[in-house]
Amino acid sequence: METFLTIIVKVLGDPTIVLGIVALLGLIFLKSKWTDVLLGTVKTMMGYVILMAGADIIGPALEPLTKMIRKGLGVEGVVPLYWPAFSESMTKFGTEIALIFIMGFVLNIFLAKFTRYNFLALTVHLQLFWCGFIVVVLNAAGFSGVSLLTVGGIISGIYFWIATGISYYYIRDNITAEHANFVPSVFGIILAGTLGKLFKKGSKSAEDLELPESLNWLKDNVVAMIVIMFLVNIIFAAIAGFGYVQKLAGDTPWILYLLSSSLSFGGAIAVILYGVRTLLAELIPAFQGISESLLPNAKLGLDYPTVYPYAGTSVMIGFLLHLLGSVVATLIMALTGFTPLVIPGVQINFFEGSLVGVYANARGGIKNVILSSFLVGFILQFGVALTFPYTGILVAKNVAYEAIDFNTFGLIIAKILSFF
Repeated sequence: METFLTIIVKVLGDPTIVLGIVALLGLIFLKSKWTDVLLGTVKTMMGYVILMAGADIIGPALEPLTKMIRKGLGVEGVVPLYWPAFSESMTKFGTEIALIFIMGFVLNIFLAKFTRYNFLALTVHLQLFWCGFIVVVLNAAGFSGVSLLTVGGIISGIYFWIATGISYYYIRDNITAEHANFVPSVFGIILAGTLGKLFKKGSKSAEDLELPESLNWLKDNVVAMIVIMFLVNIIFAAIAGFGYVQKLAGDTPWILYLLSSSLSFGGAIAVILYGVRTLLAELIPAFQGISESLLPNAKLGLDYPTVYPYAGTSVMIGFLLHLLGSVVATLIMALTGFTPLVIPGVQINFFEGSLVGVYANARGGIKNVILSSFLVGFILQFGVALTFPYTGILVAKNVAYEAIDFNTFGLIIAKILSFF
């Protein structure tokens, strides 16, 4: 049983393999030539590998900013980050997480097949993170054995399905109808869609900003990201103290250290965008084969970066305002003695803030990008603080899951479970 589970987790737990299998089956169902099947499968897998390579660069590129924010604010506390929280969850509940993921995935397929809402989540690493969170919350509430697996599998499968469906509702008209997102940031998507009603229809898009000729270089989103990230780094370096930044930089002059991290950040964005385009160019047509044969009209829920190419300026503004909202929330926590104090994770500020920015721009333009991104970043910090006590084994390790859904919908689930 243990070996079987290990094999299943290795296969289903690897998004590259899962997406490759989806492309392979889709192209076979389309009766494509074997050369097209080979190219489409390999390019789909390659696209995801490229995307994740860019995502892997983001973390180290943002690390100096995270440290400078912590030093500059003069506070210590919980830093919400996926991998430390998930690693701790897997160490304690690896088998349970695997089983809940499988049960949830199968339930999602069943709901997509036999209801009129044909939404299938296919962001495997984020689905595993959700299962890890659900397991620790259930365990903290006193669930174990069959009850833990059953409740966890049902909650996860329904969440995978509903989250993808909500995303598609908000993405289909003004962004793309080809796919949805499955990300644990649906609360932010709903908030952006709701707040968009405050602004007149046809409100100025962030993508249509008119710039003087001297600032035309800002239309190159990657270059703009690098320059703005460098300026943000300089600002927080000044707040933290240039002496502290020089310690982080070691033998490298601190200004070059910050420039290098800013360039790495911009390079990561360029890699992610290339990976997204490669992935979608192959996966979406291939999935039509599965959709036509097995899941009619199904829509896939994909990762955060798959919407970034649709609104580059909104990505940049969304990230910065989400980060600002989190910083302001942390300052309020520090000034009021609110505990546990939560430090901005920065990485989630980028991925979630960028996504919220794209959705907000589609419903309310640049004003909604500013308002929604700031509010989601602000709410996230307090959500993490309120959810943290319900996460059992994670409390002792001072780690937390970082996205908004864990700390809003997850908080509601945790409170309900605590009554049993």
